[in-house]
Amino acid sequence: MKSIKIKEERRTALKTIAAGGAMLAFPGVVRAQEKIGGELYLETFGGAYSEAVTAYIVDSFREKHGVKVRVTNFGTGGEQFAKIKAGNNRIDVSSLNGSRIWASIQAQALLPLRLENIPNFRKLHSKFQNPAYEGGSAERYSAGLVWGDTAIAYNTDLVKEKPASWHDFLRPELQGRVSLLGQPLTMVQVGAIMTGQDINNIADLSAVEKKLEEVKPQLLKFWSSGSEMTQLLATREVWMANFWRGRVNKLREDGHPIQYVVPKEGAPGWVDCMVVPKTCENRRAAEAFIDHALDAGVQGKFVTEGITYAPCNVGVALSREQQEHLGATPEIFETAVFPDARYVAANQDMWNLLANRIKS
Repeated sequence: MKSIKIKEERRTALKTIAAGGAMLAFPGVVRAQEKIGGELYLETFGGAYSEAVTAYIVDSFREKHGVKVRVTNFGTGGEQFAKIKAGNNRIDVSSLNGSRIWASIQAQALLPLRLENIPNFRKLHSKFQNPAYEGGSAERYSAGLVWGDTAIAYNTDLVKEKPASWHDFLRPELQGRVSLLGQPLTMVQVGAIMTGQDINNIADLSAVEKKLEEVKPQLLKFWSSGSEMTQLLATREVWMANFWRGRVNKLREDGHPIQYVVPKEGAPGWVDCMVVPKTCENRRAAEAFIDHALDAGVQGKFVTEGITYAPCNVGVALSREQQEHLGATPEIFETAVFPDARYVAANQDMWNLLANRIKS
C-alpha cells in the first residue's frame, strides 16, 4: 500500500512540474491573466493630433477598460526621443516617429511588444508588421498607427500658380514666405530629392548642403512642430512649406485656403508609431491601449473624423474619396519611400552637423 501511495504522489508531482513547464513554455497563458486596470501615462504629439487621440482613442479606451489615462504632450519628436532615451520619467505608451525607432531600440529604451496581447497587430499592413525602420530586429518594438508623406502645403489665395516641384520653393516672389521643417532628417531628404538623389542612398552630400543653402534665403524660418506650422499658415505669415497632409486637411476644414500637393519628384514617407518605453509601469494596460488604437473601427473614426492621415490597419473601410482625402490610396502607398533605419542611424551625426551649419 505504501509503494502505491508513493507512486501516486510521484505522478501528482510530475503533473505539477509538467503543468508549470507548460506555463513557462507558453508565457501568453500567464500574461492573459494579467489585469487591465490602474493608470496609464500616455505622451503624444500636441495640438490637433493630441485632441484627436483623446477624442477617438483615449475616451473609448477608458470606457471599455476603466483605466484612468493621463495624457501629456511633447513639442517635437526630437524632444520625445531624448526623453525616452534618458528614461527619467514614467511613460507607459508614447508616440514616436518611425525614423527614431531603430535608435531607440539600440539605446535599449523600449520594451518589446508582447504581440499575444495585441491581436490587432496582425491586421497592420505587412510594411508595418516587419518594418524597415526597426532595422531587422528579431522582436517587434513598435506598432504603426498612421502614416503619410511630407509634401507641399500652400496658400491658394497668395500663391497663384500651383506648385509642381520642390524647386518652387525658390520662386523669387516667395522670398521670406517659405518655411522648412528644421529636423536634420527632413532637411537632408528635401535636399536629396531636389538634387535627384535616393533618400536612402545619398551619393553627394555636398550637393545636398549646397541646395539647402540656396533655399535658406527664401525661408521665414525653420519650423519645429506641427502646432507651430499650423499657426504660421493660418496667420498667413508662411505661404508655402513642407507639411503633413492631415494638418493641411484640418486647416482647410477650419476655413483656411490651404492645399496640399505631392511634387513631381515625389515625397518621403513617414509613420507615427506607438511604443512602450522602458519606464512603463503598467505594461498590460499599455498593450491593451495599443491594441485598442489599432482596432479597425477605432482607427476608422480617428482618421476620418479626427486627424486625417492614412491608417496602418488595412482593414479600415474607406471609400475611394476618403482614400484620396487621406492619402491612403494603394497607389500612394506603393510609391511611398520610408527611411531605412540603419542608413539613418549610420548618417545621423553627419546630418546633424550639416543641419546646424545651414541653420547657423
